[in-house]
This record gives sequence, structure tokens and C-alpha cells, in this order.
Amino acid sequence: MKKGQRITGIVLLAVAGLVIQQAIFVLRINDGGQPGSGFLPFGLGIILAALAIALIAVNLGPDAEKSALWAAGAWVRPLLSVLLFAAYALALEKLGYIISVFALVFLWLMVVERKKWLQAVIPGILSAVGVWMIFGLLLNVPLPMGILAR
Repeated sequence: MKKGQRITGIVLLAVAGLVIQQAIFVLRINDGGQPGSGFLPFGLGIILAALAIALIAVNLGPDAEKSALWAAGAWVRPLLSVLLFAAYALALEKLGYIISVFALVFLWLMVVERKKWLQAVIPGILSAVGVWMIFGLLLNVPLPMGILAR
């Protein structure tokens, strides 16, 4: 498990390096004394790099126990995760943002994480409404309303 986390950290560190490089040389951090279009991606790249380094540092050392990659049933939850995200992407326009995000979080917690229904409903509602309030109301990002617009 730790080896996989370290590999993930290294990949994320490489992505962060690419984001930082693109923010500096392509998008430009500074544009005539004002923050340029690369300012925000540069900051996010720095944050991603710090988190990737932390992920690598936390997972140093050998794995506690070795486990087979394709043990019986080990592929079911990753497959469910991929299918759930695919369904979310396909349903986003028709169902709308709020319903799709609620369904994604609720089903993720129920099916993938195997939580009880109340432990899945509350985070589903809070995440859908909370992020909608931030992006839809505060930042005025046009989110798909789907069946709620009718």
C-alpha cells in the first residue's frame, strides 16, 4: 500500500512540476505589474507539490503486509468507482449539478465505502448544497440545473 502511495506522490509531484512550468513560461505569472493568467495555476501547482511531498514522506518505509493485486474481489470497488464517475459525468447535464453531486457522494459512500445510509445522506446534502452555494451563488459560475430548471 505504501509503495502505491509513494508512486502516486511521485506522479502528482511530476504533474505539479508541469503545472508550475506552464504557469511560469506559458501563462505568465506577472502581466505588467498585475497578476497574470498563470498566477492562480502557479499557486495551485505549489500546493499540489507540497501535498505530493507530504504524501511521499508519510508513506516512507516498507509495506506492513503484502497483498496480491488481483485477490478475490479486490477489483470490485475500483471498478465501481470508475463506473460511478462515468455515470456522474453522463448524468450531470440531464439531472443538474445539485442532484448529480448528491447522487455521486451518496452512492460513493454507500457502495464504495460501505457506510450506513445516514452517514451517506448528510455528506451528500452538505457537499452538493455547499459547493453549489460557493460556485453558483458566491462566484456566479453557471452550473447545469438539469431537471431543477424546469
